[in-house]
Amino acid sequence: MLHTPVSVPLRIRLPALLLALLLAGCNVVGASVGAGASSGAGVVFSAYNDFLYTGPGAAYANNKKGLERFLAKDYAGAGDIFATTLSSYPANPDAVYYFGLCRIYLGARDEGFARLASYDDPNNFRITQEVRWWANYCAKKPELTPEKIRQVMNKARGEGYRRQIQEDWDDRLMGW
Repeated sequence: MLHTPVSVPLRIRLPALLLALLLAGCNVVGASVGAGASSGAGVVFSAYNDFLYTGPGAAYANNKKGLERFLAKDYAGAGDIFATTLSSYPANPDAVYYFGLCRIYLGARDEGFARLASYDDPNNFRITQEVRWWANYCAKKPELTPEKIRQVMNKARGEGYRRQIQEDWDDRLMGW
């Protein structure tokens, strides 16, 4: 018996593909997954595993500009943008994270690591745990370049995000 392939409409295949890539931990260039800039339900990834959460609209928009500068290696300009976000939203996790990395790139390692060690995302315990642990670890390694620190921190932050998603799904499946 021959099986005829089933044609699945593109509007179904594309979201399924993006979700599969996200869950597989692949780097998705310029993709965004989420419900909107003010919903708090989504993430934007870059090819370098840098990502922003959605959140308060003004903070997200400002952080997006900061991330663009950061990716263009304008660490002073990016740091200024993230500092502006922090003046209005002092505990914004994305601004704290990237401001800390900017300070490290600009040679202020102690200040950058102190900022990363203070990282707190009240909605994502696993990410907070990973960022703080790895910031403390990297601070004890003076031989690490800013680029290597960024790679380690991004990997840790991404892993924390994936673990948080997995735990949330497990809790839903268990009915908790």
